[in-house]
Amino acid sequence: MEPHICIIILNWNGYHITRECLLSLKSITYTNNTIILVDNGSTDNSIEKLSQEFKQIDYLTLTKNYGFAGGNNRGIEYAIIKYNPEYILLLNNDTVVNSDFLNKLIDPFRGNDKVYAAVPKIYFYDKKDIIWSAGGKISKLTGIVTEYGKNKKDSAATTRQGATGFMNGCAALLSAKAINEIGLFDEQFFAYSEDTDYSIRILKSGHTIVYVPESVIYHKVSHSFRRNNGNWFKYYLATRNIILLQRKHLDKSLFPVFVAVFIFRWVLYMTLKLIILSQFKPALAICRGFYDGLANRKRYDL
Repeated sequence: MEPHICIIILNWNGYHITRECLLSLKSITYTNNTIILVDNGSTDNSIEKLSQEFKQIDYLTLTKNYGFAGGNNRGIEYAIIKYNPEYILLLNNDTVVNSDFLNKLIDPFRGNDKVYAAVPKIYFYDKKDIIWSAGGKISKLTGIVTEYGKNKKDSAATTRQGATGFMNGCAALLSAKAINEIGLFDEQFFAYSEDTDYSIRILKSGHTIVYVPESVIYHKVSHSFRRNNGNWFKYYLATRNIILLQRKHLDKSLFPVFVAVFIFRWVLYMTLKLIILSQFKPALAICRGFYDGLANRKRYDL
């Protein structure tokens, strides 16, 4: 029998997109799986409506929004206690999957204990020949991720399987061994940079992340934030969390250099750009995120 995989999906006021994701999962050819839908404090009756149509999955209802990190952590804990699976798949609810994506994604783990995570090729949902993510790398100094192939069509590089430096949390298969050793997501991040942090922790442990181009999914980018909060919250978290990330992982002697680079490369550039575009709330969110990051403020509730 194939190893048991628990598929964890977060829902936050996203009935229609979650439904489309679950419908696509009905057609997958990897059968030894259990879907766990974690509801992050929705107010749109998502669970009530979804549970009427999808009766063969587990539902975990949370009383508030714990963010991407906290919601997935609770789903992982639930999966381990109830099912003790060999693998955990983290999958965004704003995705649609190919039927064989999971068969392909598990292949790198077979007979290779060094592999702790695998990520698929992710295309844009509305531009199905344009890549959103094909693995990536993390800058040690800035903490900023460069995702390979982004906004481009396939090339020789994006069709080749191999080790990569970044595990995008949109879709990632983790071994139980990885979770036992690396632990759960760091909830100080809430959302954004938690997958960067986890990638760094995997690589620091001496293990690998593998990009699997034969495994394909499609992504509706940042749907939950646009629907629930607008782009301002995304800018706030992206700014604050990179500073928190570098506080955690960067050598203290290099932190002032990071701050100086970050001010010019991100804070001033993006703030001025947003002001010119009359997007004043996102511009203010960047400034607030910068302040909270430097002040080491780790909690931000919706």
